[in-house]
Amino acid sequence: MLPGLPRRPTALPALGAQSSRLTASAGNLLYFASFFPFNSLSQHYGQLTLTKKVAACLSSNVALALGVNLLLRLELKQVGAKWDNLWTPANLEDNLVFGYMLGMLLLDAFLYGFVTWYVETVFPGQYGVPQPWYFFLMHSYWFGQPTTRRENEEMKCCGRNEDKYFQAEPPNLVAGIQIKHLHKEFGDKVAVNNLSLNLYKGQITMLLGQNGAGKTTTLSILAGRYPPTRGEVYINGYDISKNIIEIRKNLSFCPQHDLLFNDLTVSEHLFFYAVVKRLHRKVYPMEINRLLSTFNLLEKRDTFSKSLSGGMKRKLSIIIALLGDSEVVILDEPSSSMDPVSRRVIWDLLQENKHNRTILLTTHYMDEAEILGDRIAIMVKGTLQCCGSSVFLKQIYGAGYHIVLEREPHCDVEKVSAMIQSHIPDATLENCTGAELSFILPKEYAHRFEALFNDLEKTQKQLGIASFGASITTMEEVFLKAHKLADSEKDIQPIKYPSLKSQKLTQDMKWNVNMSSNYERPVFSRLNEIATIKFNTGFPLYCQQFRSMFIKRALFSWRNWKLILLQTTVILIVTTYLLLTTKLQYELPAREMDLSQYGRTIVPYSISGNSELAMNLTKNLKIFLNAKNQELREVQGNIVNYILENKECHDFSIIALSIEVEKNETIFTILFNNEAYHSAATSLAVLDNILFMSLSGPNASIEVYNKPQPPHIYGSNVVPTSGSQIVLCLAFGMAVVVSSFCLQTVTERTTNAKHIQFVSGVYILTYWLSALLWDLICFSISCCLLLGVFKYCGIDAFVADYHFLDTMMIFMLYGWSVVPLMYLGSFLFSSSTTAYVKLTLFNYFSTVFSMITYILWHLSEPDSIGASIENVLMVLPSYNFAMSISRFFDDYEVKKICARKFPTTSLHCSKTFTENNIYSFGENGIAKFLISSAAMGLFYLLLLLCMETTFWRLKNFFFQKIIFNVYNILMKGRKAMVSIQVINELEDPDIENERKKVLALPPKLKNTPLLFKELTKIYYKCPVVKAVRNISLVVKKSECFGLLGLNGAGKTTTFKMLTGEETITSGVVLIDGISITENIRKVRSRIGYCPQSDPMLNHMTGRELLIMYARLRGVPEPDIYKYVETFLHSMHLETQADKFVNIYSRGNKRKLNTAIALMGNSSVVFLDEPSTGMDPVARHLLWDAVTWMCKSGKAIIITSHSMEECEALCTRLAIMVKGRFKCLGSRQHLKNKFGNVYRLTAKINIDKNEDKLGEFKNFIATAFPGNKGKMLKQKHQGIVGYHIPGKEICWGKMFSILEEAKVLFNLEDYSVSQITLEHIFLSFANTDKTENEQEIKVV
Repeated sequence: MLPGLPRRPTALPALGAQSSRLTASAGNLLYFASFFPFNSLSQHYGQLTLTKKVAACLSSNVALALGVNLLLRLELKQVGAKWDNLWTPANLEDNLVFGYMLGMLLLDAFLYGFVTWYVETVFPGQYGVPQPWYFFLMHSYWFGQPTTRRENEEMKCCGRNEDKYFQAEPPNLVAGIQIKHLHKEFGDKVAVNNLSLNLYKGQITMLLGQNGAGKTTTLSILAGRYPPTRGEVYINGYDISKNIIEIRKNLSFCPQHDLLFNDLTVSEHLFFYAVVKRLHRKVYPMEINRLLSTFNLLEKRDTFSKSLSGGMKRKLSIIIALLGDSEVVILDEPSSSMDPVSRRVIWDLLQENKHNRTILLTTHYMDEAEILGDRIAIMVKGTLQCCGSSVFLKQIYGAGYHIVLEREPHCDVEKVSAMIQSHIPDATLENCTGAELSFILPKEYAHRFEALFNDLEKTQKQLGIASFGASITTMEEVFLKAHKLADSEKDIQPIKYPSLKSQKLTQDMKWNVNMSSNYERPVFSRLNEIATIKFNTGFPLYCQQFRSMFIKRALFSWRNWKLILLQTTVILIVTTYLLLTTKLQYELPAREMDLSQYGRTIVPYSISGNSELAMNLTKNLKIFLNAKNQELREVQGNIVNYILENKECHDFSIIALSIEVEKNETIFTILFNNEAYHSAATSLAVLDNILFMSLSGPNASIEVYNKPQPPHIYGSNVVPTSGSQIVLCLAFGMAVVVSSFCLQTVTERTTNAKHIQFVSGVYILTYWLSALLWDLICFSISCCLLLGVFKYCGIDAFVADYHFLDTMMIFMLYGWSVVPLMYLGSFLFSSSTTAYVKLTLFNYFSTVFSMITYILWHLSEPDSIGASIENVLMVLPSYNFAMSISRFFDDYEVKKICARKFPTTSLHCSKTFTENNIYSFGENGIAKFLISSAAMGLFYLLLLLCMETTFWRLKNFFFQKIIFNVYNILMKGRKAMVSIQVINELEDPDIENERKKVLALPPKLKNTPLLFKELTKIYYKCPVVKAVRNISLVVKKSECFGLLGLNGAGKTTTFKMLTGEETITSGVVLIDGISITENIRKVRSRIGYCPQSDPMLNHMTGRELLIMYARLRGVPEPDIYKYVETFLHSMHLETQADKFVNIYSRGNKRKLNTAIALMGNSSVVFLDEPSTGMDPVARHLLWDAVTWMCKSGKAIIITSHSMEECEALCTRLAIMVKGRFKCLGSRQHLKNKFGNVYRLTAKINIDKNEDKLGEFKNFIATAFPGNKGKMLKQKHQGIVGYHIPGKEICWGKMFSILEEAKVLFNLEDYSVSQITLEHIFLSFANTDKTENEQEIKVV
């Protein structure tokens, strides 16, 4: 119980701190600093009253120390702490009892909890609504606000927005959420501006907008994470500012980032939230199983959340939000990081659960918005631009029809444009990205479309068109035009795309320039400007990288100035306090020799015989002791025997008296308890008072005091302060300083930022030496401040006679040795705060215990064992530092005392001490400790560099040559052979040909950016997990290869192996002909990598990060500004460039990571889901940049869950299922191979007449007899789809039929296109669900 209670104070700084590092540092320092007042308390303990001692226990650590002290005393008395002696003093001289300590610890726990509750309520931090400081006096806080709920009629009669961009509100629906003039500001930035919006029960409302438009802020206000600056919000009729508790009972929220507990499994998460949401105990197991089964997570139910893939974490967050019967569900980009199959599962689930619920959802997938959204609202820069159904928005923003063409490599864009212009003079080029070419055809030329499509079909091969399709206005066009309109602040009109007559098809357009009117300056023209930059190599690159790493480290300290200031302040205060208490000279007070100093004691006495004198003495004894509040107890018989036999006297008696009358004399004997230090003098004082009262009357008294003599004028330092005391005073401060150097190191390693820096080409030596240099500079500043403390405290040994130079040398050698040790220690931790706290403990206690060990060994007789122990201790920098400081101080003090005119006799001032050379190797020298510090610093640094360089090879050797071979031996002759046979039987011919091609290539191919053969990754768990299974591939220059697959298919694991983040179980990986297992350093400098996570350095701005990575890549200093500005423009990050990356939205973080990966002259770039969280505008800019990089010669390997992205970018792609390639080839090859089928999708308005749906089916069956029609997602807004064989497609006829159907059946939208990659992907995913699991069971 005792150790647990004092930990409560560490919660207090956590509430006010803005970062985990500051919180950990403040809590750590506060906790340890609160122990030090006990040092002063113990020195003055005898002078303190009981009240002051108890009051000091308001510090729980002081209460803990006093309690342990009392407990030890009771144990030494062989009594121990028991219930019957909790209120009994541990000894006669102390009136503090153990019961007080327990009571004060309980009181401390209550007080700290109360303060924590108050601070958290008034200052909730970044998230939460603060209460006024007097909230505890408010009736509403304890008993709730008066429940003022708007009635359904009021929620129906919502304000109508008459703006033509806003569809009329549905009159018969009840608004589950009503937002009126909502406004939110963060400082000077307006995040949400005068937002008014109604969200209705039974509907799904989609909120769209670019990254940073204010969507997440709006959702956070609705969920109660932020208070609004002004405005009103009603949820289910309750005002969010007054009834948030009532609102939260029926509200579920899935934030943009997954907020999961790393140490809980999937099922434990759901159990926890089921209990929180008060689900019935009999219901939630079935509900949990249903949701897990729906999301295909049943087999992951016992997996820790930290082990899940990004998509699986997202699924778990959505399940938590949908668990229970919440009437309002708010989902912030729920489908990001999810594969298409999982997205469709979410669509179905939301459609099933939207009845009687109000669902608000944000997304960057326009197809998702169109399929799910009953109403769609678009925000631009915090302002709501439009709201209505997808049909309404298309009518407002639509520009006409779209024709999308997929180009072959030899496609002549000018000829295609000329043909379209000949039919449609006002046709405009909408987009030309990757292999995709799209045009907008005005509605007024609809009568010419049939002839255009017939001509395109006839000349398709000559023009180099692989396939083409047509559709009415898309939601993506609506989104882009809404933003364009908001930016231009013009009245609504079709966006003026330049017509083909006036467009100049430049070479840039042939290189896939995005000619969209959203941005005036094409991305390619800016990228072309940096194409001729020559990158630094050799020594200039080394210097540039060193500068970059040094600035990064310096910025960390500068931006975390609060942490540095806190550490410095605490170090100076604590060290000054400890040194002053060590050197403190004070006059000891006089102590009265009186029994009342010990509280109420028992005074036993015995009388044998009778005399007048004895009676008089007894009378005066009673008068004297009663005045002192002492208990006088008469004893019959021998007083000594009584005391020995009575335990109570042993504990509560200071003195005892015996009066014996023998003939003519009276013998007065007084006994004292020698456990009380002053009992002898006190007993004599009592006797003197009794005798004096007998002579002078009962009012007479004698006061006796004990006053220590002052020290000799020449010997005030008879026993000088020892060097070990100085070391103990410095130990805590130095531990705090040196341990802080692990913070950034651990953060960079755990967030993967360190790996990205290595991938960007930084030399290992540069990385660590720059960190070491900066940390030593910071350490030297702290040491200089400590010199000032020494001067202030009068510790002349370290500052007088230029000794500050010697002191600084000792300090810096200590820093040189301990900082690399902290770097090594940081590898043991996965949390920077944990590392900081535990390394502080290590440094502090290693100093203390090493000094104690040395003192104990020094006091005993020297032997070989003691010498060996000292040699072992010299491995610790703290021991070398402690011994150097201790001996240096002792040497100075001894020489100073011996040089006095009247030296103290307690020291032997022989020549051995007075002429000692402190820098000798002798018994009193420190040379060996200084040399040991220098040597150990070099050793730790070399060990660190060795770990970074050779550890990779050792890991690969261990897993490839030992573990994998043992695994094969165990599996040989059994199921492994069956597994290989099954794999070979199921392998696609294209994949087999690729493997043969890879195996036939020579071992070293310098002109091939990427080659891997038989790549395998096995996680040796129980059961064994084969994440990647024998895949082979070669990627050539200027190729963009797409790697598709479900969540958990092995894509990210493959990337981690190819970039050196994970070891390879078996197989070969070559980057530019260099093996990744043999020369990871050269490989890393030739690749770019954008991982699935966001490895950001939060203390830097976006511009600073890009400058840092530009230097790491070797961009010359004169070109860095232009180079960085180009990438900021290409990712549309100019407005965010000077903001700290920790406040970036997820989409902006992805943009920044992608830009970092594309920088430099790398041969291969790996992009792991780069467009996750990006809005459509940002995605198109990304596609432009990737296309340009491919044209410049780089090979791009990309994973994505956006099939549209793969169609636009990838020249080849593979679909991965359970660690294996299922198909491989170009886009058109896969489409032709897996179905020369076209897809017709139509959206029918069935609100008024559902019979039209059946009539439309009959119409299509008649028009296309061979179609494989099926109803698709009728529940999704009346959308139906058909698969029509390619041989039946005649585009002219098709268009005329659909235009006829548009009139007959009130079609709101339709599109016709060749079957997409998404449908191929879905077919493989469905096959995977029913596939025989034989090979899995084998593994």
